Formats: sequence, structure tokens, C-alpha cells
Amino acid sequence: MKYDESLRTPEVRLKEAEQIGDQLRTLRIARGVTQSEAAARAGVSRSTAVLLEKGDESRTLSQVLRYLHALEPELTLAGLLTGKSAAVRVFNEAPRVQRVYKSSASAGRKGVGSTFVNKSVSKATFRPDAGQSTEMTAKSKDPYDF
Repeated sequence: MKYDESLRTPEVRLKEAEQIGDQLRTLRIARGVTQSEAAARAGVSRSTAVLLEKGDESRTLSQVLRYLHALEPELTLAGLLTGKSAAVRVFNEAPRVQRVYKSSASAGRKGVGSTFVNKSVSKATFRPDAGQSTEMTAKSKDPYDF
């Protein structure tokens, strides 16, 4: 019988589990690995990988460690928590592409749908706890911006 661990776990520990999940997700993306690949390497199902990256508190320590090992074998859990992954540092410093969707009304067309506009961005700060890139500067004009 499975128990709902969130009822017995203090709120501060639930937030820590979410932060670990966010850091695992950031590491996976920084390494350029899909969830399916990471799950297969770690010997877990993709749905378990999703739960690990969400910070599900009922995942075992063994699953977390195997998933971490599948992403970056030389990185320890302490290293993940203190931000010692070179891949994550490079990922956070890399320029980002910002995708902007214009509504059909702002694109000057009615009933056509949305228009995709791709704008290059020279600097972005990725914060996994924010869910999005926050600092955006020096946008360049896209030749396909209609």
C-alpha cells in the first residue's frame, strides 16, 4: 500500500525536494539529454523521471542518485546541490533564443491563428526556480519578423 508522503513531510522539506528536482532537470537540459534517455540510463521509467524532476517526495534516494549518475557520473549529490556542475554553469551563461507568439489580431490577420516570431537574445539568466528566462537584453531583428 502506497502512502501519501506529502502529508507527513514538513513543508520546508517538500520545497527542498522541488529544488532538487529543478536542479536535476536543469542538469539534464544542460547535458542535452532527453528525459527518455536519462530514464533508460538510470534504469527507471520515464514517468519516474518526470516525478524526479518535479521533486516528488516519494521517490527513493536510490532513484535520485541513479538519475544523477546517469546525467553526470562524476557529480555527487552535494555537488548538484551546491552548483558544482560545469555543464550547468555553461548552460546558464549561454545566450538564449526567445520565442514570441503574436496573436492573429496583433499580426494584422483575422482568424488565421498565431504567427511564430523567433528573436535572438544575447544574454539570458536561467533560474530553474522562476520557470523562465528573466533577464533579456540586446534583441536583434529577425529577418522573418512579419
